[in-house]
Amino acid sequence: MNVLLGRLFSGIPAFRWLWVAVCSLFLGVIATPESFGKHIYGGDMSLRVTTRPNYYTLTLTLFFDQATSNSDTYEREIKLYIFRKSDNLRVSAVNVTQTSSQRVRYDNQACADLRNLKVLAMNYTTEIYLNPATYNDPGGYYVVWDRCCRSADISNIQNPGGEGMLFYMEFPAVVRNGAAFTNSSPEFSFPNGEYICVGKPFKLNFAATDADGDQLRYSLVTPLAGYTDNTGQNTTGNGLSHATYPEVNWLPGYSASVSIPGNPPLKIDSQTGQLSVTASQTGLFIFAVLCEEFRNGVRIGSIRREFQMPVIDCGSNFPPPPVITYKSVETLDLPFCEGATATLSTEANPLWSYQWQRNGSNIPGATSSTLAINEAGEYAVVKSFAKTCGNDTTSKITKARIVPLPATKITPGKDPKLCEGSSLVLSVQPETAVQYQWTVDGTVLPGATATALTVTKTGLYGVRATSPLACSNRDSLAVVVNPNPKATLVSSASAICQDGEVRLDAVAGANYQYEWYFNTTPGKSSSASTRLVDQAGTYQVRVTDGNGCQGLSDPLTLAILPRPAMRFDSVAPVCVTRSNPLLLAASPAGGVFSGPGVTGNQFDPSKAGTGLHTITYTYGSTTPCPVTITRQIRVEPPADVNLPERVSVLMGSTVTLKPTVKGQTTSFLWEPPENLSDPTSQNPNANPTAPTTYKLTVTAPGDCRTEKSVLVDVLKQMFIADVFSPNNDGINDAWEIRNTDQFPNCEVTIYNRWGEVVFYSKGYDKPWNGLYRNQKVEPGNYLYRIKTNDPLLPEYRGAILVTY
Repeated sequence: MNVLLGRLFSGIPAFRWLWVAVCSLFLGVIATPESFGKHIYGGDMSLRVTTRPNYYTLTLTLFFDQATSNSDTYEREIKLYIFRKSDNLRVSAVNVTQTSSQRVRYDNQACADLRNLKVLAMNYTTEIYLNPATYNDPGGYYVVWDRCCRSADISNIQNPGGEGMLFYMEFPAVVRNGAAFTNSSPEFSFPNGEYICVGKPFKLNFAATDADGDQLRYSLVTPLAGYTDNTGQNTTGNGLSHATYPEVNWLPGYSASVSIPGNPPLKIDSQTGQLSVTASQTGLFIFAVLCEEFRNGVRIGSIRREFQMPVIDCGSNFPPPPVITYKSVETLDLPFCEGATATLSTEANPLWSYQWQRNGSNIPGATSSTLAINEAGEYAVVKSFAKTCGNDTTSKITKARIVPLPATKITPGKDPKLCEGSSLVLSVQPETAVQYQWTVDGTVLPGATATALTVTKTGLYGVRATSPLACSNRDSLAVVVNPNPKATLVSSASAICQDGEVRLDAVAGANYQYEWYFNTTPGKSSSASTRLVDQAGTYQVRVTDGNGCQGLSDPLTLAILPRPAMRFDSVAPVCVTRSNPLLLAASPAGGVFSGPGVTGNQFDPSKAGTGLHTITYTYGSTTPCPVTITRQIRVEPPADVNLPERVSVLMGSTVTLKPTVKGQTTSFLWEPPENLSDPTSQNPNANPTAPTTYKLTVTAPGDCRTEKSVLVDVLKQMFIADVFSPNNDGINDAWEIRNTDQFPNCEVTIYNRWGEVVFYSKGYDKPWNGLYRNQKVEPGNYLYRIKTNDPLLPEYRGAILVTY
């Protein structure tokens, strides 16, 4: 920053330039935290809604002076603090990290290069969750970042090298009056790279945008100094709560409204955010802009941007004003066709450099004498000396307007899917002075220049409309002429058997409709492509496809043939696990049995599987009218029985045996019956005196049987000694616990009176001998907890006395 200001301000002795350069180089090498602050040109914060409810993107944007620093000196991560406004209570601390950067572009790059003006905007971003249960205070919240220190070359505040800076933003609660309140903060637009020429009127767009459409109000305010200093101990804010934050101290004659002296001094339009000044003296000046947002007249939040602006003596050298031309003609109003590109030009001369602007903002990379545009806006070009530094001049505004293309939407008179022999009218909405030309499959149709066209053939029909400004638009529509469907009718048999039916099948297709005729009399139309008939006579079908095209089938005549009497013996239900097949019987003899599990005249239940099966007996299968008779056989499944392999019961207690049974059952039988309350019950109570294995037989319909077994293990209570004396006298030297062998995974924990664990084991193969950390414990009471990991005896708690 010192090098930058040394080149900016004239009238300072040459030996000071060397001192400034050496100091700046030294500061850039050591890259102390304090020097990080000196490189900061300004900055602001924003909070934007994301697509996830109550998640927001929090961004801190810092503008760095790259003339005296590089990205290696910038902090990779910064901690921001969120406070509640009503009582200044800190709610959260949030870390934001470097995510993106963008160079600030200068209109007069020659002057910027000469004065080593290089500013980089660095974004520090993270996504945060604003919990409605926390962020619901009606007074709202604010975010701060406190940092020391500023550049010592700032001209309008006291002790700038020792003065800190504080970036600040306010936002509302995410809940208001019991309902969700969604709000994105305003966001300042990206600034043009600018410096102010002394004595020359200057303007700069400092406006913000608001995604919610809230009203914005701008004002100049005093920058905040915060609570940091250059002592080396307090260069970064510590996140402590403060009722207020101190401001910088202006030098005499300066204030928020006179941060850059001039006639007039620096001021801001409260509605548009445009800065303006005619500066009266050179220097490096800081200022701050407050942007407040209002919804329905109520203030709901604010953002602040602090920035630095150099004022220099640009001399009296002015380039001639540039002129914007379009097709070699000066143009202040440029209508151009929607979707087209127009090229703006100004005089091309290597003596000049150029910076194009749209709506007052520099267009990145637009530094040639021409500019291709494809969107509406107010365009200007700033012209400056290419190799020397002087004043620049700006062209008049060229307003680019997008002219809508003529309407060319093709509207068909009906569905563009036609049937053979029909026609279709295509039309477009006529517009005054617009010319039309129709095409088919890309070929111009001679004489087809009206707004309507009648077509009878398949093809891709298009129209081109051209307006007086040579704006053209196109549209196309595919027309398909569909063939009429070929209607066919197929019978499932050549004749109708007595008391039977014949299925008639018509050609099938998507969205087809069928109209059936019997002896030339039409029936109702339906979507069924089949029909069952049982009357002798003549049949036809008319088919209508999805395009409305029709076809009529040839007539089909059917007669009725008689059938013989049939008998098929019934079969009782059978179990699927049956080992021998069942014999089937039917008459007249000579027919064929068919169905699941059928082989010849036998039925195998295991092959058919469980369920109700239909067995068919067919007689005369080779005749025109085969006859069938059916019977149903139910194959029953065995019950699905599940028993645990082992259950436990305390000695002298009772346990209920609870098998899980799915499916139908007819009986239960437990063996052996000893020590059971009811051996024929599904859930008997068992009280064996020794481990016993019980077998369960479950009978289901069809005489299906399922067998399962369970071991009932008989458990004994633990015996736990309440005192022992680990004095190595061979008597009661270890804590005795009996019957732990029944609980091999038990967990034994012993605590002293301070709650420390002095002994722990899984299983109790090695009893406690009174040692803790290889030292004998003090005599006294110790609490114990034994977890058996068995639901019958889940836990033992108590105390043991250690004596010596």
